[in-house]
Amino acid sequence: MKLDLSAAWDGAMAMIRTNREVVLVLAGVFFFLPYLAFSLFLPDSGMAEASAANEGDMDAIAAIVMEFYAEFWWALLLLALIQSVGALASLAVLGDNARPTVGDAIRRGVSLLPTQLGAQIVAALAIFAPIVLASGIGAATGSAAITGLLTLLGLPVVIYIVVKFSLSSPAIAIDQTRNPLKALTRSWGLTKGNSLRLFFFFLLLIVAFLVASTVLNLLIGLALALLGEELQLIGLAISGALINAIFSVVAYAVLASVHHHLGGKAIATVPRAGGEE
Repeated sequence: MKLDLSAAWDGAMAMIRTNREVVLVLAGVFFFLPYLAFSLFLPDSGMAEASAANEGDMDAIAAIVMEFYAEFWWALLLLALIQSVGALASLAVLGDNARPTVGDAIRRGVSLLPTQLGAQIVAALAIFAPIVLASGIGAATGSAAITGLLTLLGLPVVIYIVVKFSLSSPAIAIDQTRNPLKALTRSWGLTKGNSLRLFFFFLLLIVAFLVASTVLNLLIGLALALLGEELQLIGLAISGALINAIFSVVAYAVLASVHHHLGGKAIATVPRAGGEE
């Protein structure tokens, strides 16, 4: 079936309104607080300044970035795992018409985390395979121009695969599919005939988010500049965490709504009772 993008967006907003109290709790616990803690307690250790000092020297900048990852890989991994559980829990709350509670959704997120990780690993291998193959063929020719051209030609394939696998998380969290390959297959089937529409839909959302977050951070940074550097950094960390939480909720609501529409499921529109949290 053809996806009605307007209906998908309206459905996402309806999901958020219907489950707003539960979603607020999950967003705070899994997206706002971890991101804020990461921003405040794991500073870039001068990475931004060092990168600016080495502007134009890509090797030096790459070395700085790798040093940061080597030092804080454990924190990045922990943040990714926490937000992965939050993603699954949020999708369960937003998309499961059985109305799981916060506790049920979190338990589902934890239990399905291995499936999610497995699906992401397989998807990553499939996504990067065209680029690696194109780069390898180009390198074999010894021509930088051919390598660049083949890599560029591989990008549409990469984008196509990303879109085709975009509904694997809803398939895991909402349908409770525990086999990573079945989740990816389910996503591939649901997106059939709508890949191009989904690409532009997702692209529009990402661009809107980037513009809004950039403008908001700029305004907040200017407003806090008069209060001193330390308060400015704290304020920017809070605003960044808030933006991360809002975008995460909207993104997962959109995925859940698209999953429902393409799967032929109805969206619950009756708000939860107070005891359902």
